[in-house]
Amino acid sequence: MSGESTPPAGEGAGEPRVAAPATPAVAPGSTRTRLLGVLVAGLVVYTCAVAETMIVPILVAILLGLMFAPFVRALERWHVPRPIGALAAVAIALAIGVGAFALLAAPAREWIARMPRALAHVESVVRDLRRPLQAASDATRELGKLASMDGGQNVRVVDSTPGLLSQLASAAPTLLAGITVIVFLMFLFLLHGDALLRKFVTLAPHLRAKRDVVEATRQAQHELSLYMITITLINAALGLATAGALYLLGVPDPLLWGGLAALMNFAPFVGPLLTACALTVAGFAESASPLTALAAPAAFLGLHLIEGQLITPHLVGRRLELDPVMVFLALVVLGWIWGVAGLLLAVPLMACTKIIAERTPGGRVVATLLSR
Repeated sequence: MSGESTPPAGEGAGEPRVAAPATPAVAPGSTRTRLLGVLVAGLVVYTCAVAETMIVPILVAILLGLMFAPFVRALERWHVPRPIGALAAVAIALAIGVGAFALLAAPAREWIARMPRALAHVESVVRDLRRPLQAASDATRELGKLASMDGGQNVRVVDSTPGLLSQLASAAPTLLAGITVIVFLMFLFLLHGDALLRKFVTLAPHLRAKRDVVEATRQAQHELSLYMITITLINAALGLATAGALYLLGVPDPLLWGGLAALMNFAPFVGPLLTACALTVAGFAESASPLTALAAPAAFLGLHLIEGQLITPHLVGRRLELDPVMVFLALVVLGWIWGVAGLLLAVPLMACTKIIAERTPGGRVVATLLSR
C-alpha cells in the first residue's frame, strides 16, 4: 500500500466542475478606435498651433458676424439691401476698433516704457515690507558685502522697452494680414449667411427634418448672437465702471485700464487676475504708499465681483452658464496653443459649442459636459 487515500467512489465524481471566469478579450477594433482618436486629437492640436495665424482670424470673423447679424437683419427689414447692411456692420466694427486703437495706443506706449522702472519700484516696496520679518537679513547682507568685494557688481534695471517695441513692430504685418482676413470674412458671413443655412437645409432627408434643421439653426443663431452681444455689453460696462473708479482715485489714463479690464474679462479667472496685477504695478508706480497703490486693484476687483456674481448671471441666465472646470481647462489648452488670443476666445467658443450641441442630434452629451 502506498499510503495515499483514494476518495470514496461517488464522492466528487458527480459534482460539476466550475470553470474559471474567462477574461473578456479586448476587441482589436476598439483599441484601434481609441488609438485613432488620440492620434486625431493630437493632430488637431498640432494643426491649431501651427495654423494660428489662419484659424484665429476665421474664428474672430465668425464671432463678429454672429454679433452683427441681428443688426443686418434689422436693416433688411427696413428695406436696406443686405450688401449695404453688411458693409455698414463692417464699417461700425472697424470704426470701433480704429477708434479704440487711436485713443489707447499713446497711453499704452507710455506705460510700456515705464513698466520696467515700475516693476523695480514694486520690488523695492516688497523688499521694504519683508525686511522687518526677516531675522537673518543682517547676516545675509554681510555675506552679500563679502561677495561684492570679489568682483561683484551692483544690480541695475535694464530697460527692455526697445526690444518689446521692436517685437510689436515686427508683428505688425501679421496683425494687418489678420485684420484684413477678419474684415473680408465678416463681410462674406453677413452677406451669405442665409445662403449657407439653405445649403444645410437641403442636406435633410425629408420635409419634417428640413423644418427641424431650420428651426434649430435659427434658434442657435439667435442665442449665439444674443450671448455675444450681452457678454460684450457687460464687459464694456465693466470697463467704463473701472475707468470711472480709477478716474476718481486719480490713476493716470483711466480709459486705458478700463479698456484692458473690458478686454481681459472675456477670459474668466485669468483675465481679471492679470488686470489686477497690472493695476497693482501701476498703483505702485504712481504712489509710494501701499494702501494708496492697492486702491486701484481693490476697486476693480470689487466691480468685477459685482459683475460676476450679480449682473452676468441675471442677464445671461443660468441655462447658458458653463462648468468652471471645463472653462479653466479650455483657458489652459487654448492659452497654451494660441496665447492671449486663445484666452480671449476660449469662453465664447465654449458657449457657441454648448448652444449648438443642445440642438444637434447626439450633442446632448457635450452640452451636459459643458453645463454647470
